[in-house]
Amino acid sequence: MKVPFAIPECGGEEIAEITKVIKSGWLTTGSRCAQFERNFAGFVGAKDALAVNSATAALHLGLEALGVEVGDSVLVPTLTFTATAEVVRYLGANPILVDCDRETFCVNEEEISKAIYNSQPRISNNPLKGIIPVHFGGHPCEIDAILEFSTTHNLKIMEDAAHALPTKYNGRLIGTFGDVTCFSFYANKTMTTGEGGMLCTDDDEIAKRVRVMRLHGINKDVWGRFSTGASWEYDVMVPGFKYN
Repeated sequence: MKVPFAIPECGGEEIAEITKVIKSGWLTTGSRCAQFERNFAGFVGAKDALAVNSATAALHLGLEALGVEVGDSVLVPTLTFTATAEVVRYLGANPILVDCDRETFCVNEEEISKAIYNSQPRISNNPLKGIIPVHFGGHPCEIDAILEFSTTHNLKIMEDAAHALPTKYNGRLIGTFGDVTCFSFYANKTMTTGEGGMLCTDDDEIAKRVRVMRLHGINKDVWGRFSTGASWEYDVMVPGFKYN
C-alpha cells in the first residue's frame, strides 16, 4: 500500500490573508507576525512566543540564550533530525548522544543517566550544560522525570517540539515545560507557514535575548521602530543572526 504524502491544506481563507498582507505594502516581519506570536503564546500557555524563520533557528537561539558556549556538552537523542545536534556544534559545543526508548522513540531518564555515565571522560573536560529532549512523531517524552533529573543535576532543558503541535503531556500542551520549547512550521508539519518556527519561554531574560539575537543583535525590530515613529533609531548590541 502506498501512503500519499499530504499536501498543505491552504484554501480561500489563507489566500485572502496573504492578499491583505501584499496589499498592505508591509512584506517583512510586522503586525501580522506580532499577532501570530500573541495567539500562539496564548494557545500553548507560554508567556512569550517568538517567531523565527525555522525551528533550527529557534533551537540555535535557544541554546545561545541558555548560555551554551564553546567546549560545553549537550545531551541529544540519537533519533532526531540533524538540526537538533547541529545547533550544538554551531556554538562550538559537543553533542552527547542519548539512546531512545524502543517503544516511544523518545529519550527518558534511564537512557540519559546511561549516556552521562558512559560519557564521563568527555564530560569531565567539557561541562554538561543541558538536554534537548525531542517529542518524536507527536509522542511526548516523559518530561516530568527529565525535568526532575535536570533540576538535580543543574541542567537546562530545551524541548525540540518540531513534531509536537498540539501534543499533550498529562493533559497539558507541550510548550512550557522546559526553559525553552521550539516548534516547526515547515511544509510537512501539522501547521505550516511554508518555512518557519517558534521559540516559547516563560523566562523574561531568555525572551529578551532571543528578540535581540534573531535580528542582527539590534535592540529594536523594524516594525517596532516604524510603529513608534523613530524608524532611524536603533543600536546593534551584539553580533546576532538573520533569523526573523
